[in-house]
Amino acid sequence: MAERDARCRQLGGDAERRSAVARANDSGLERVSAEARSKVCIYPGCERPAVPPDPRGGPQPAFCDLEEHNALSAHQERRRLEDESEAGTR
Repeated sequence: MAERDARCRQLGGDAERRSAVARANDSGLERVSAEARSKVCIYPGCERPAVPPDPRGGPQPAFCDLEEHNALSAHQERRRLEDESEAGTR
């Protein structure tokens, strides 16, 4: 059986890191797309830009920086608007 280079760390299975230098197409170095930068708050009627993504990674938040714009209040506002539109059609 062949011996593994002691300087390389095991990545999983028989994979070995060939270079310690990160490349531009590595998943950890993804650039923020123009679409992500121009994302708008999903609170009903809000046109403010959404909070930018965390530089450490993860998905971009869907709401702006207003504290009252969050998932629960957005749901309640959509329900209120739906109830208003149903009351107006009767």
